[in-house]
Amino acid sequence: MGRQVVRYKYNRIALSLAVALLMFLSLVSACSSEEKKPAPAPAAKTEPEKPAVKEEPTIAPYKVENLDKNIKYFNVRNNYQLETGDLILVNAACRYRGQPAELVGNYSYLFNKENQRIGSTSSTLNRGCKRMLEAFNDMLCAFYDKTKLTTIMLADIYLNEADEKNCYEHDTGLAFDLRLYYEAEKSFPLFTGEGDYAWFSQNGHNYGFILRYPDNKQQYTGISYRPEHFRYVGKPHSQIIHEKTMCLEEYLDFIKNYSIESPLSYRDRDGNCWAVYYYEQKIGEDSTNIPIPLDSNGSEYPYTISGDNRNGFVIAVDMNEKKPVEE
Repeated sequence: MGRQVVRYKYNRIALSLAVALLMFLSLVSACSSEEKKPAPAPAAKTEPEKPAVKEEPTIAPYKVENLDKNIKYFNVRNNYQLETGDLILVNAACRYRGQPAELVGNYSYLFNKENQRIGSTSSTLNRGCKRMLEAFNDMLCAFYDKTKLTTIMLADIYLNEADEKNCYEHDTGLAFDLRLYYEAEKSFPLFTGEGDYAWFSQNGHNYGFILRYPDNKQQYTGISYRPEHFRYVGKPHSQIIHEKTMCLEEYLDFIKNYSIESPLSYRDRDGNCWAVYYYEQKIGEDSTNIPIPLDSNGSEYPYTISGDNRNGFVIAVDMNEKKPVEE
């Protein structure tokens, strides 16, 4: 009986030790597993959604084709037409011997549509070509609407005898100088084209004007930078000259590369389409037959012809008002 009790006690002790050992091993295994468990990855940063980029439509370059397939000829007198038009070159090498057409007084072009005078003139007797003064009025009105300034003075325009040492253009009726006029002070400061007045050199091309003697072009013009002197050449020539940062001398050399068979194709910022080309005068003859394009109905496109005061003609064809009828 006593032996059974002792054996029983030893069996209970062994069982308790076994249970304790199993619990210890389980605890060690759990701790080991916890140590080996990788640390959780940091939460990814969420970027704000970017707005969808709107794709701009692709506009195919404008290209004039088959302009020479249906034409007529317009006869011009060489000795007259070479010195007529908005692109006549007047400088030390090319003197102007013609007579400007449609000279009108400048005073009535200093008012806006509300009949408010928004500019001044150095003389009410100043005259200029009517098409130039009409374009100037449009430009002056746009400047006033933008700035509310009434300080622009229209100075030299048409002079019977231009100062040969200064500028050769004023006797064409297509050029003018600007000054400023401060009525309260009765002062007439120079026009420097700075500040608010930079608008004229930056926007004049939209009205047919170019800054005739721009900076860094003296090697072509023979005259240093003159921010006050503007010249009317008409559209689209003024826009092309502005975009290509040319002076008039450069442009007239450039346009010689284009013919009616392969004209300069130009689309302005308003979407208007033009074809521009050059045609040389017939040397030794009194007149020249200039080719003019027709649409498929035999009607003329609107066009202008200007002599260059050298040896040829520049033709600008407005391709918008009349469209060829598709067969």
